[in-house]
Amino acid sequence: MLTVAKNYWNFFCNSLKCNLKSVAEYKKSFFIQSVCMIFNDLFFLVFWIVVFNSNNGNINGTTMNDIMFIWSIPTIAYGIANFFFGGTNKLGTYLLEGGLDSFLVQPKSVIISVMLSGMEFSAFGDLLYGAVVGFIAVEFNIAKFILLLILGIISSIFFICTQTIIRLLTVFIGNTDNIERVYTNSMMINFASYPEVIYGSAVKFLIYTIIPSAYVSFVPIKIITTFDFKFVFLFIIALISYVGITFLISKNVFKKYESGNNIALKG
Repeated sequence: MLTVAKNYWNFFCNSLKCNLKSVAEYKKSFFIQSVCMIFNDLFFLVFWIVVFNSNNGNINGTTMNDIMFIWSIPTIAYGIANFFFGGTNKLGTYLLEGGLDSFLVQPKSVIISVMLSGMEFSAFGDLLYGAVVGFIAVEFNIAKFILLLILGIISSIFFICTQTIIRLLTVFIGNTDNIERVYTNSMMINFASYPEVIYGSAVKFLIYTIIPSAYVSFVPIKIITTFDFKFVFLFIIALISYVGITFLISKNVFKKYESGNNIALKG
């Protein structure tokens, strides 16, 4: 078990080195995309600052510090998912155009190999922004900040799993890139970006099950602020479930691909 973990860690490090070479080659593009993303995220923070200043710093029990928490972990998670595992965004294209062949002959897991095959430059801006905002949210408490980073890293798995599952559906319904963007950006991130208290029972059911927004925002925040074991348990169970579902679906999809179904659909 330890040998397998060590091998995959080495694989991650080697893949990261290769991907960082592209950053070195396109330094200006990397810098511009990262800065633009930081300003994009900063705009929403400024918006909330104005709103809270207009309401004496409190809206139905929610404070600006709560909003900073809400904006920190999801952006860290999204940044990690897309910067370090940006190859996931190409999965749908590989399935459509028969581009998985080079991954199938590798000794490592096909799905992990695809995930590590690329990175999104702009996502580094999300990661950096989330870390800075999170450090302020925990009031510069180093211990809480380390816990926040750890939870942000773990929460990124929910983004990775969601993006992967939707793109795997390409085999059955064709190009799912737009569906994934709407699901992740318009639904998952948006639900995670507002206080949980504003949602009714039906929406809460969705964000704790089908749309895992709660696990990239509300649950990690509760763990940091209360460290209630029931939230830790819920977090772990949800994580195992999403990872298990992702690998189960990927296994079946890749079997279909390996059986000779070389998909070449055109949108």
